[in-house]
Amino acid sequence: MRDRERRYDRSVLKWSISLLFLAVVVVWGVGGVLERAWRMQTANTSAFAFATMTPGTQTKAVVQLDQVAGEKLKGILLERESDTLYRVAIGNGSTVAAILTAETSVVMGRPQDIAAGAIVQLAGALDQHRVLRAKQVVILTDYVRLAESAR
Repeated sequence: MRDRERRYDRSVLKWSISLLFLAVVVVWGVGGVLERAWRMQTANTSAFAFATMTPGTQTKAVVQLDQVAGEKLKGILLERESDTLYRVAIGNGSTVAAILTAETSVVMGRPQDIAAGAIVQLAGALDQHRVLRAKQVVILTDYVRLAESAR
């Protein structure tokens, strides 16, 4: 009778440890996914906020590109209405100049997707000439849409 109880206790212990290990792996995996999703949230930078940023400020901006000349980008700042709807920013600071560097990574797309008319999120720091030195470019062209009318 005691052997039966011990076997039962051992199997319960093994299953308990296995389930605990599985729970830890699931929590770790879900945490990683949520962290990446949080980092990938689209920017919500207003024209006023962008215009008042000082050199060295780390920022994210959603931009519709007008010009792409090699590593130099120029476009119009977009302001978020919802997760998938953006409007052209009105006011000072609505034009964004950016430069791609050797450290720039392209997320959710390919470097070939960086072209005039594309909607991208640029993340990086402003230099002394108010040019955004992009460390990350997220291609949003197929993910977001541009509102038809201005405010």
